[in-house]
Amino acid sequence: MEFVERWSGVLGGLAALLVLLLVWQVFSEGEDLEARDSRGRTPLIIAAEEGDGDRVRDLVGKGARVDAGDDCDWTAMMRAASRGHTDILSYLLDQGADINHQEKTGYTALMGAVISNRPQAIELLLARDADPNLQETEKGQTALMMAVRNRTPELVSLLLEAGADPEIRNDEGQSTKDLALQLSAGKEGVGSDIRQMLGCEPESADKN
Repeated sequence: MEFVERWSGVLGGLAALLVLLLVWQVFSEGEDLEARDSRGRTPLIIAAEEGDGDRVRDLVGKGARVDAGDDCDWTAMMRAASRGHTDILSYLLDQGADINHQEKTGYTALMGAVISNRPQAIELLLARDADPNLQETEKGQTALMMAVRNRTPELVSLLLEAGADPEIRNDEGQSTKDLALQLSAGKEGVGSDIRQMLGCEPESADKN
């Protein structure tokens, strides 16, 4: 009788251990990497947006697609750029994320970083050969135009140094220089530093 009780305890312990192993397997390997929230974000996109680097690496290690997009086709890399999470941004680029991916309206990671005023993310993207001359499809704006509209001289300088073309025109036929002149119209001193970078002054503006 004692023999039976002893082995019953051992077998019971093994059964409990087996259950624990099965539960661990479900949670560690059974996560749906393509699950979507109300905005169409995958677990990887959410982790990148929230700046959770450990979670990002774990998901990629499990096979999460780095270029999966949300409902607007923003990828994890783009969300990381717009939030200024440069460590995650660099990691996702190392994992093959498309640096020049354009979402549904043509916005790129570089544009998102410009709009959000993330100079470190912009420097990283430009150093990794992001194209500063791509245009979004709603108004034909470039990242440089966005930097001018936001009156951010530091970003304008970064983009110009990386080869951004101030002569590209948007859908209304305006160049970056035209936009800079518009910002300063009737406002003495406004945008003067940006105009100097672009080489344009109000008195030399063409009349439309």
